[in-house]
Amino acid sequence: MYTFNASVVFIEDDSHCLVVGLADGADDPSHYLILQSSRNFDEQDIRLGMDRLHLEIGGALQPCYGGLESVVLREVSLELLISGEARKKLGIDGAIEVVLTDVSCRARLDVALAQMCAANGVPFVAERK
Repeated sequence: MYTFNASVVFIEDDSHCLVVGLADGADDPSHYLILQSSRNFDEQDIRLGMDRLHLEIGGALQPCYGGLESVVLREVSLELLISGEARKKLGIDGAIEVVLTDVSCRARLDVALAQMCAANGVPFVAERK
């Protein structure tokens, strides 16, 4: 399992793509997760399999497109289940778990992840109290 505590949460939404980033620090993080969901794809993107959600983690062998099987946002953590092929590309065993050390961004994270997952056909659960 790839796990870390995220003190930084970055969400950017423009007309081209939605990006969610979580990191263990603002400057030169050692652990991070970046999810990118583009809104438009050309023929080359589709042919190369780049028309799916892009996933990158700190220290990974390589980033990957697709492979995200489900996302669960809890009160203080985020869990991503990843396919076997994506785990091989990323060089990890098991899921990705990110502990949110600052939950003030949780509502924005909920909205962004829900949009991203819906656009990519990935099951998303946001557990609420």
